[in-house]
Amino acid sequence: MNITKPLSGKTLVVTRSFEQSEPLSSELVNMGAKVISLPLITIAEPADDGKGLEEKVKDFEAYKWLIATSPNGAKRLLKMMQVVGKSNCPRVAVIGRSTAEVFTQSGIAVDFVPEKTFSEGFLEVFPKATEEGDRILLVQAEKARSLLYEGLKNTGWVVDKAVAYRNINSEVEENLLLEAKNADAIIFTASSAVNRYHELVGFPQPPNAVCIGPITGESARILGWKVFESREQSPKDLIEAVKQWSGS
Repeated sequence: MNITKPLSGKTLVVTRSFEQSEPLSSELVNMGAKVISLPLITIAEPADDGKGLEEKVKDFEAYKWLIATSPNGAKRLLKMMQVVGKSNCPRVAVIGRSTAEVFTQSGIAVDFVPEKTFSEGFLEVFPKATEEGDRILLVQAEKARSLLYEGLKNTGWVVDKAVAYRNINSEVEENLLLEAKNADAIIFTASSAVNRYHELVGFPQPPNAVCIGPITGESARILGWKVFESREQSPKDLIEAVKQWSGS
């Protein structure tokens, strides 16, 4: 008996890097979709080749908390810990379950995972500093929004930023871009990818965008896409948002 798969006849564009997109793309194919892999952003070393992060990791003892805002930042932080020979770190707070899993899979406990997976939600529930001079190490991408940094400072923390990586534009093949325009939906996992695609194409085509979280979703919505949002930066939650789109 033939069973129709939920995404049969649908074409979706995945804009993450090849390395990061494999679990998501495989699940979409299993659900019957045709997947166009169109990496728009590449994860690269920061401009200082990680020297700033290295200095901060060596000085872990100065911090009460370590905050990582993405799986990419968490992975590069753990790699730097290995390089400098650090096995212990401050208390860990993260944004998103996927970021937490990077730490727990390496045997490091995560002490703070707010339900809301964006900076505004984090600031709503993260504790204020209790003593003057309490320090936090904030691990982010090179061009991360300043909202979290400023918000933590406003609650009494001394915040040191460490750039763990940067997003750079990938080279895009013209034939893949043409295919993408004719797809049924496109998946964005970062506002930088939304903006990059808009630079290349100039209009929201395909018209449906499945996005991670409210920040990426709003970036796409402003540029004219009909947006379906996932709450978490994980293949599982993105699949749920894809199901929402396909059933709409």
